Amino acid sequence: MSGKLDSRDLEYYQRRERQEREYAARTDDSIARRVHLELAERYSAMLQHPATSAGAGA
Repeated sequence: MSGKLDSRDLEYYQRRERQEREYAARTDDSIARRVHLELAERYSAMLQHPATSAGAGA
């Protein structure tokens, strides 16, 4: 992989980060909130560093 995200990848990771943050905000369960925020951070990292995140399995 070239380390660059195409527009579909970019949109997908942005959407998933936003969704995970929304899920975290809506849940009353502290464990679920933590997991959703962790996933959001992983999507954010993929947006910031696509070359090191490629194939990370997220």
